[in-house]
Amino acid sequence: MDKDKSATAAGIVERRVKRNIKEIEAYSVPHIDCSIKLDGNESPFQLPADIREKLGESLIGIDIHRYPDPEARVLREKIARASGIPTDGVLLGNGSDELIGMLILACTGSTERVLYPTPTFSMYGLSATAMGAEVIEVPLDQNFDIDLESTLSIIENSDPDLIFLASPNNPTGNAYSEDRIKSIIENAQGIVVVDEAYSDFSGYTFMPLLEKNENLVIMRTLSKVGFAGLRLGMLYAKPELVRELNKVRYPYNINSLSQAAAELVLENHEFVSENIQLVVKERERVFGELKSISGIDPFSSDANFILFRVEDADRVFSELVNRDILIRNFNKPGRLQNCMRVTIGTPEENNSFTDALRDILTP
Repeated sequence: MDKDKSATAAGIVERRVKRNIKEIEAYSVPHIDCSIKLDGNESPFQLPADIREKLGESLIGIDIHRYPDPEARVLREKIARASGIPTDGVLLGNGSDELIGMLILACTGSTERVLYPTPTFSMYGLSATAMGAEVIEVPLDQNFDIDLESTLSIIENSDPDLIFLASPNNPTGNAYSEDRIKSIIENAQGIVVVDEAYSDFSGYTFMPLLEKNENLVIMRTLSKVGFAGLRLGMLYAKPELVRELNKVRYPYNINSLSQAAAELVLENHEFVSENIQLVVKERERVFGELKSISGIDPFSSDANFILFRVEDADRVFSELVNRDILIRNFNKPGRLQNCMRVTIGTPEENNSFTDALRDILTP
């Protein structure tokens, strides 16, 4: 017994931690303090002063010593009215990440396979691997669109339980072809999850298809349109599926502060639409600026960020940090080699970024 007690922490990890957990790396974003932060796909806009005042008044009235409404009923009803989806077809998560976990935990009951195109949001693969599912990755085509022939072949031969399609996609920025997504929904026997985290910036949604497609799930979020700190993800599906997913939802997963703040946002959403239009306008302007700089190859975007390629991404990243500007460096062998992603900020932030890039890349 004493000998067992003296086992090292490394020994405990080796014997007790699941092999699939040891083989993956945690989701991580390097923390670097810069005044101009364009790495997280967040909104650059603060709440308007009058909304901040209303929010303060709302939060003061919360009984913080009590648990939140476990079903977030008021918030779900408001989201349902805004989206035109029945309340029992709405499920909320502590960010979309939690919803991804719920889907994998509850809906890999047949083949235990999860399929998604790559490159894409890394949490699909991380969550699936951590939960013991078999991951199937399908490379995107040369235009970063879905390789439909390969995807349909895998669907026919492997019958994945879950298919994740982020449209617009992160980090590539483009929306997938509508007809290719529809074809996957029609041919898949499993559940097709269309992650619309960035759809507010593309102006397109697959929500109307929910009524006639039992296997379709739509995920959305408030994180990209000004409320990343609330950590509120929204899932829409047939009520029968939502009831099953709700069985694996952790109790009280949406805290009282987030519920109250989100309710206020839904009641005063006009400024959100205005900010989205400002971001879209700036996205087009920044894209034009990037195209005009020698040594930069930007990719067209339907999201609130732009992916671009340079000759030496690591050097450019370091130079930008030295200028107090932080973007995301995706440089690694493969499709994203020497690729970087910049979030659309305020006009002033965007000008500082493009001016710095031009200075760095000008001989």
